[in-house]
Amino acid sequence: MDKQGKFCILGMTSILILISLLYNGCTDKKPEQKEFRGVWLHQPLFSANEDTAKRQITALFDAYAGLGINNLFCYYTLHDENNLSWDYLQVLITEGHRRGLRIHPIFCPGHEVNLEKALSENPDWLIHDMEGKVCPNYNLALPEVRKYWVNRIARALKYDIDGIHLDYIRFPVNQRFSYDSVTCDLFKRECGYSPLEVSHDGGSMIWCEWIRWNEKQVTSLVSEIHGLIKDSGKQNILLGADVFPNAGISQVEIAQNWQDWAQKGIIDFVCPMLYTNNVDLFRNYLSDAVVKADSKCDVYAGIGVVTSHNKITKELLADEIRIAREAGARGVVFFSGNSFSEEFREAIRPVLTSGE
Repeated sequence: MDKQGKFCILGMTSILILISLLYNGCTDKKPEQKEFRGVWLHQPLFSANEDTAKRQITALFDAYAGLGINNLFCYYTLHDENNLSWDYLQVLITEGHRRGLRIHPIFCPGHEVNLEKALSENPDWLIHDMEGKVCPNYNLALPEVRKYWVNRIARALKYDIDGIHLDYIRFPVNQRFSYDSVTCDLFKRECGYSPLEVSHDGGSMIWCEWIRWNEKQVTSLVSEIHGLIKDSGKQNILLGADVFPNAGISQVEIAQNWQDWAQKGIIDFVCPMLYTNNVDLFRNYLSDAVVKADSKCDVYAGIGVVTSHNKITKELLADEIRIAREAGARGVVFFSGNSFSEEFREAIRPVLTSGE
């Protein structure tokens, strides 16, 4: 074979090798996502004194990192929430990132507010019941209230955070929507009736539309927050939410249609709040949540250690971690740092490390 033929064969071989490398590079599976392990963390767990708080934070974060905890949902991170003289959120980020812990500030749009302060500053934002009584919650059906929360979250996005986490992203339980004149007029423009003008026994189509309309307002807020994150250019920031475990009930009862959020792609994960010592209920509700999420968003099982609904044992805590994995959850989150003590952490170390 002449020299030109050899070069031709060598050239063809190189091309085939290159094509093979490119093909394999395109078809190789992404590495498996590391199990999400989180803790809900309240700021009052730490001292108001900066130096003391830093020592407490570093000691706790060392313990979390040693256990394989990798995400923290943090309450009261902004200055006007914690009234600290130092930057609590920045300390969380600095110390967390040093240890591989991702920091997610928490925002609670539907939570109770200080009624006296709200009546002084924003009385028109408060929920009114059917009798006109003012309730200590902001009305998420009002565009100005949603804008208020978007602006607050925009402040957190100025930091090097890893996520935004939504708690109380809903109306209060027992369908406590607002019947103030502004909200009723907004609904009437779309449906022709005020909710006060129709039967409330559940048989009225307009009443059903009233429930759906309020749900759409909460979804609008989630969508606006998602858009804010997207427009920030910080593509690695995750948007997550604490949700009632039954998608259908939460949609009707508290206007929280998290299944729709997943389908629309406006949320990255949900944490069903499975605060129970009943492992059968835990398994059934979590399995249903995984089905409802339909792989459109991740599901991380919210496990209550000590809550207003349950007080778990070390054995049950380990069982619920195992059940979460069996049910298809992509991770677990513990409520909360106040009760997730060293005793509990050491008790579950074997089951946590077995999932690594």
